[in-house]
Amino acid sequence: MKPFFAILATMLLLLAGSLAATAADMVYVSGQVTDADGQPLSNALVAVFNDRNQVVDYAHTDDNGNYILALPVSALHLPQHHSQTFLAQVFDTAGHLVGGLFDFIANPLRAGVHAAAAGVAATTPNPLTKGGIAIGAGVVDQTLFALSPDKQSPAQQQAKRKQPGVLMLKVIAPGHKDFAAPASIYWMEEDIFHVAGRTQKATVAWVDPVQLASLNTKEASRADSNYLAFTEARLSPSLASYGQTVRIEALLPTPSVPKVAIVVVARDDHNGLIWQLYPKGDGWYEGEFTVDRRFPVNDQTISILAYGADEQHPGRRPDVERNILRAGLWDPHKPFLYNPLLVCSRNRADLTLTVLPPVQR
Repeated sequence: MKPFFAILATMLLLLAGSLAATAADMVYVSGQVTDADGQPLSNALVAVFNDRNQVVDYAHTDDNGNYILALPVSALHLPQHHSQTFLAQVFDTAGHLVGGLFDFIANPLRAGVHAAAAGVAATTPNPLTKGGIAIGAGVVDQTLFALSPDKQSPAQQQAKRKQPGVLMLKVIAPGHKDFAAPASIYWMEEDIFHVAGRTQKATVAWVDPVQLASLNTKEASRADSNYLAFTEARLSPSLASYGQTVRIEALLPTPSVPKVAIVVVARDDHNGLIWQLYPKGDGWYEGEFTVDRRFPVNDQTISILAYGADEQHPGRRPDVERNILRAGLWDPHKPFLYNPLLVCSRNRADLTLTVLPPVQR
């Protein structure tokens, strides 16, 4: 086993040197490509484009259909986040980065990624001209609107493409229909680990899996999932009087990769009270509160969100909740805009609680 650990140590040392220069402005993005039946596709080619339709990085999938990319935060339409502390934090693992790292470090095109991050992508040789992907001004947009399974207008597609946590993917594999459309990040975390006595940090993200349809079907290739999106939520009862206990339940499917640690919270828009919901199995979270005089009579909205946990300090994170409030993500009167630097739930569950007036005797 010694040779393996020696190789792993060398890999991590190389990674540490790379991260020292790029951790502030790079995100390491992992994903998977499968066929329509969910079987992994190896050697599929995955490319990410910036808003100028230039390739910022690309990779081939491994035997399990997995790939890893190094992207500037601008490719994910995120602000510089090196001073942010709102991502889920995972300590002393580095395991999320090891998968596919041999090819990742050995790939000389990493230099092209760093050039793209520095704003000189236009002078970087195009690595895809021999890989079967035609690129150039407008090509991405043409394929995007022609191939996307989303029946939205070009203006709507462009707006979706520039939302936080969204990147422009093109994926190709022999015998399958190309995929060219926006894809969303479903989880981001900050990996904190120790190499050679030094603390290193890396921002890692996971993008929705891509399913490539066969050429002989009418189905389109697609990239989506319900990971970390509320699919059900309810109040029991939703019509309550003072002194009654109300149970909050929400279904938030979580991915198998990576293992996520989240905090699910609900907030009343009228009195500002916040309650934590706890896991009870199969993706369900549950909490409760008692209706008292702090609750106004008649309708009010209970909004449910989730954010990443701090592995070393479990439980609610007041700093995150303050920033969520400042960003307006809890406001039921505003449309929800997923920001993976603040929250990990990709939507907001809004429930109506009606408080009955006291009975007059």
